Amino acid sequence: MAPKGSVPTVREIALHCGVSVATVSRVLNGNYAHGFSVRKEVHSMITQVADELGYRPNLAARNLVQRQTKIIGFLGCNTVYGWPTNIYQNTIEAAIRLLQGRGFNICIAAPNLERDNTELPPWRVDGVIVIQECSPETIEEMERIRLPYVVVNGKGGPHCSTVMPDDIEAMRRAIGYLRGLGHQRIAYAGPTPDHRQHASTQERHDTYVAELQSQGLEPITGHNGVLTSALDFLVSVVTKQQATAIVAYDHVIALKLLHDAHILNIEIPKQVSLLCFNDEYLCNMVMPPLTTIGAPSRQMGKVAAEMLLRQIETPRKDRVPESVKIQQDLVIRASTTGPTNA
Repeated sequence: MAPKGSVPTVREIALHCGVSVATVSRVLNGNYAHGFSVRKEVHSMITQVADELGYRPNLAARNLVQRQTKIIGFLGCNTVYGWPTNIYQNTIEAAIRLLQGRGFNICIAAPNLERDNTELPPWRVDGVIVIQECSPETIEEMERIRLPYVVVNGKGGPHCSTVMPDDIEAMRRAIGYLRGLGHQRIAYAGPTPDHRQHASTQERHDTYVAELQSQGLEPITGHNGVLTSALDFLVSVVTKQQATAIVAYDHVIALKLLHDAHILNIEIPKQVSLLCFNDEYLCNMVMPPLTTIGAPSRQMGKVAAEMLLRQIETPRKDRVPESVKIQQDLVIRASTTGPTNA
């Protein structure tokens, strides 16, 4: 038995069970290659003793002898930590659950980019899921070593696979919904200076303009600006330009508009309907609850994890990058209605 406070080893488990070190190693690592088998009662005894002793596998040592590390790295998580109630918490959780169910361990890297040139961890991993973005140096390194990787809602190198919400289709759907309610004066509230640069910024804005123009409607002035003041925006588009509906870039913008509309005694949705991207926390808790267009975050995580596993299981020479666009969900709540003057 291992001394109190020490870390038990495979050899100690083998001595306790009266079996070979190789047998214990194979059982604990799930290695049944080359015809290896073990009786059910021996398997149960080994795993039970390992649990009782508090055994934990030495992943670093295992990496030296196995072609697969059974470790997946997650990069870009500073995006999750640095922005309020964004879409990625559920994405990461769904991906981790699926990967753990397939026997993989997870490591989340939060490197110091002022010191390191790469965000990759200092140990080997079988693949990487990037949440939105990582440094160009990291992309270059993953491409150089041909490490399987998937980027969620972002861009990578030529061998990268991607999972993206379909922002173009989603904006078309948002405009179509508001037009169906009878709105013709539809404004767009873009991102703030604090928002990260992202492909969705251009796609949502350009689709807003194109959809209105295709229906013979004029975009409301202010659609192509950066939102520095929700109060000023509301005065401009609602009070002065008589907009009857607003599409907000995301839920953070919508919450700012909802707050300042109250200051200006602008009633939502009686005077102006409000719809936003991202169906996140608080959207259904504020008054009125917000109508949203939101990416199914958990689905994105599952798709990304499954995509990465396919890349890992495919020989390097046969790997073909995949790209999947996920349709976003329209969730209708009380912040939208038909225009009162329709």
